[in-house]
Amino acid sequence: MTGMWFGLAAIALAGAAALLYIDQLQRRRTGRVRAQWAKSHGDAYTAHDDHLPATWNRATMAKQDYLPAIDIVNGVRRGEQFVMFDLEENATIIAVRRESASAVDLDLRLKTMAPPREPDLELLGAIGSRLIFATDLEVARRVCDQRMVRFAEGLPDWVQVLWTEGQWTLGSIPVTVTSKDWYEAIEAVTRLSAILHALPPVIEPEFLDTYDHDPGRPYPHFVPGEETAPKDPDSEDPTVAFGEVSAGAGPVSEPRRQRHPEQGPPPQL
Repeated sequence: MTGMWFGLAAIALAGAAALLYIDQLQRRRTGRVRAQWAKSHGDAYTAHDDHLPATWNRATMAKQDYLPAIDIVNGVRRGEQFVMFDLEENATIIAVRRESASAVDLDLRLKTMAPPREPDLELLGAIGSRLIFATDLEVARRVCDQRMVRFAEGLPDWVQVLWTEGQWTLGSIPVTVTSKDWYEAIEAVTRLSAILHALPPVIEPEFLDTYDHDPGRPYPHFVPGEETAPKDPDSEDPTVAFGEVSAGAGPVSEPRRQRHPEQGPPPQL
């Protein structure tokens, strides 16, 4: 009886070793395919990066920073930088960097998926077979125009979830998606990134003029590129030292001198 159990354990161990070996072969094969694909499209390839997943923490990337990124492709599409990588056997991630960050984040996912876990994301509504969540519903309503509707309705089902984090637009697809669909996945995330340029950008606090600001009143309208500097008291209009001149008065050659109160009135001529 004991020999039978030892035999079953040996068979199980051999099966596990065989599966591990097959998995490693498959991963190496996938890595070679990914590297060749990157080279054919003029992109850069990196085998792994232990720190890249920690860049994001929403949707598919939530609590995944302990996993390394493998088979990484870096490149440019539609003038914007992108990165594609596998999160072990969990998912393939595509991230596209926008020109400016936004404090408003969106999440567009299939209705069959569980809702996002982040408490700051609220349900806005449905677009075709997908639900959209946002951290600011008013802003999201303005962004979800006809372009967004056409985009969402044209997405393939294997693009499971799309979302934003600050300056990044991301998408998640299964690792089983083949190389012929990688370009379409990158194109989908890049198109969404272009639509989301309408999101309000983050205004850095350093650009806000806080000198003598009444907290009960709104800040003046800020125009990017225009900087305001504190007023120099020595640069005020020099004509304030002159008295007002009536219409019939002659030219003024020198400033009116201020008299001290203790000097009394000026002498009568």
